[in-house]
Amino acid sequence: MTKLVNRVSREQANHAISYASHSLVTEGFEVTSEDENFVRSVLTGERTEAQFHQAIKRKFDV
Repeated sequence: MTKLVNRVSREQANHAISYASHSLVTEGFEVTSEDENFVRSVLTGERTEAQFHQAIKRKFDV
């Protein structure tokens, strides 16, 4: 599995997640701390993009 090529710093990831979470909540979606932690791990390169896609498929039963 390949890692995300354009990793970001933890600070950049936190900023992006905060912005995205606020937008999603405004639209009526629920964003859990587990969701935020998982996305952060992908953005910072701790997990792969493939792992991200697999998790999304499992979460939404696709």
